[in-house]
Amino acid sequence: MARWRLPWHRKIGPIGLDLGAETPRAMQVCIGVNTPCQSAVARCSEDASIVERAACAVDAMRRVPFIGREVIVGLPSSFAAMHVARFPALTGHDATEAIAWDACERMALPREAIIADAIPTGAPTIAVDGKVERLVVAVAAGELAAALDLLIDAGFDPIAVEPRFASVARALSRRHRRDADVSTIRALVHVEHAGSTVLCMRGDRIAFCREIPIGGAALDAAIASRLSTSTAQAAQLRARRMAWIRAGNHGVQMGERSSADSIADEAALGATRAILDALAGEVALCLRYFGVTFRGGQPSRIVLTGPHSCEPCLAGILESTCRATVVGCEAELPLATTWGTSEANGPDADFAPWTAAFGLACRTRFALQLEDAANADATETVSSSALRTMGRAA
Repeated sequence: MARWRLPWHRKIGPIGLDLGAETPRAMQVCIGVNTPCQSAVARCSEDASIVERAACAVDAMRRVPFIGREVIVGLPSSFAAMHVARFPALTGHDATEAIAWDACERMALPREAIIADAIPTGAPTIAVDGKVERLVVAVAAGELAAALDLLIDAGFDPIAVEPRFASVARALSRRHRRDADVSTIRALVHVEHAGSTVLCMRGDRIAFCREIPIGGAALDAAIASRLSTSTAQAAQLRARRMAWIRAGNHGVQMGERSSADSIADEAALGATRAILDALAGEVALCLRYFGVTFRGGQPSRIVLTGPHSCEPCLAGILESTCRATVVGCEAELPLATTWGTSEANGPDADFAPWTAAFGLACRTRFALQLEDAANADATETVSSSALRTMGRAA
């Protein structure tokens, strides 16, 4: 169970709860050195609702001695609806209401049934209308309130909710927070089971975001179809291949392993090559669109992260298609990625599945206080917990 936050715990951040992962994950980080100090993994079915995921997460979090009770919640991608819209240059309550009513029309729900917020994309403003392009994120209030009530009833204090792409951006921008870093353009490709997310970053600021419906599930289905096996067996084969890559065998030929492994690996590569090419092509289109529409130029490098980011040949295909250097998340988080996430995962566990939870845990109390001061009139209240503005990457 969570322990009380004492004065000497001031460098311990809030609990980052990622409800959108394949399995809900919670993490707490030592702010400053950016190293995790506690973690928990919950087990639930992949098609579980956000309420069921919250219930499983509560059971897992009770068994870990987290410091404090503040929780930052990351929403599943399927639960948060996103779209791009242009708004007049409004601020405060007027901007909040304009964003909310626009989301109401898109989701066909009444105003009181949703919570919505937006972040500016940085696209050039058209001189004729003077409107600003924003990325709108909206969620259904009822189901979210039920999930947060479970956390509150368990003794936790959910103080903020945000989409997972914002937490991924924050996690991989810990070394790019200076004003001078705004001129540095990076691309983040977060590959998960259901799909992938492409982010273009100016320093620690999100300039572009798009979700691509190509992820581990599509790769599992392709291997299962090629090998005439079940999806579960195909997933096990892919997990073994990704573990081989994580072990540092990037330059080792598959043929140097057993003949059975070599045959299966060649068949899996043949089955997934078209899907990997399609994913790399979508990423290249995103980068081209960003460079033309936002006049941002090409990114200096692509950071590949997520639980399925170690798919064999994915980094090489991305590098050749996008013509940019591709690195893993360990290049941005050298200290965090050397930390063993939990006893269940072992000290050599891959850190990529924890990226979103790490980013949530890095959302400090000081940053929340600044947001409260800047958005005092724009705060939405759900259940008995005050939710801060969604979608901030800093």
